[in-house]
Amino acid sequence: MKKIFSIIIIVLFAKSAIAQIPYYAGTVGNGKLYGYTSVKVRPGQNQQETYTTFQYGLTSHLDAGIDLYTGPDCAFWGALLRGGLPLSKWFNVGGEVISSFDLNDNFRFSYLTSGLYLNGAITADSRFFWCSNTWWTRYRGAHDTYSNYEYLGYNIPLTQGRSLTPMVGAVHSWQFDDDLQPAAGLYFTFGTYNLYLWSHDLLASHPRFVLGLDFVL
Repeated sequence: MKKIFSIIIIVLFAKSAIAQIPYYAGTVGNGKLYGYTSVKVRPGQNQQETYTTFQYGLTSHLDAGIDLYTGPDCAFWGALLRGGLPLSKWFNVGGEVISSFDLNDNFRFSYLTSGLYLNGAITADSRFFWCSNTWWTRYRGAHDTYSNYEYLGYNIPLTQGRSLTPMVGAVHSWQFDDDLQPAAGLYFTFGTYNLYLWSHDLLASHPRFVLGLDFVL
């Protein structure tokens, strides 16, 4: 019974960990460090989550890194590889593979997450753009999950090289066997930093809100 309960926890919270800010096809760059940290809440529920990742550019198109996800009664540490190819202004492709281990179960392997990242410009100035993330997660002792989200975004330049980028989209399973969930958010860019305010499950009784910060050094 304890094993079954652990599997349920893994599937529920590891699946929700996928729903981060939109990921783009590009990598951080050779010799550079990318970091991202966030806190996630559902007002009205005692269900706080955190997600943090650090990624280092091994080449111009390949990163290696680690991540840490925590939620109610669970914590997972992951090792990852991420690659990307800037094919054109209009279409770019990238991907990521993450192996995650349960910190509450002697560092036992728990799930493998694969992500496909696509994005490109819609207008010639690249300010209006699209983004798609596709996820496949294979769990130890549980059924695989498949999900996708798509966004449209628009970059608004501000003074001193800063900008604001609102985005709207939807999160859904590959099979479309559940309600499609609208999602929306924005990020404020200043220098090599981005501050994110995101949300999804907007039709649920307790929508999920994310506050995040990333940087490149």
